[in-house]
Amino acid sequence: MNAIGQSKENYIPVITKKEVSRVSVGEILYIETQLRVVYIYTVPRIYRFYGKMDEVIKYLNGDFYRCHKSCIVNFNKIVRMEDGIVYFKGGFTLRVGENNFRHTRSFYSKFLMDHAK
Repeated sequence: MNAIGQSKENYIPVITKKEVSRVSVGEILYIETQLRVVYIYTVPRIYRFYGKMDEVIKYLNGDFYRCHKSCIVNFNKIVRMEDGIVYFKGGFTLRVGENNFRHTRSFYSKFLMDHAK
């Protein structure tokens, strides 16, 4: 089968010593970095590898927002935002600092209004 002309699935390649896999961009809840480790949170599991946020960003689309230098959220996976906490599908939560929370909430509100049907 010829792969030319087929639609390309958006994913982030995760390559470690033990694993080679692809993480579908649509499944990502949020991404964070701690020191030099990138954590990609999805409902089924958390992917962990050495890297930089700037390397990961190039695989993402406009549904993602960088709410902090070490954290990116997927607006499509947010259930609600309240009192400095972002609630995601699957029961995941993420605490965001007050200033960053206000900015993120503002962009999320605009995202919701732009995508309302």
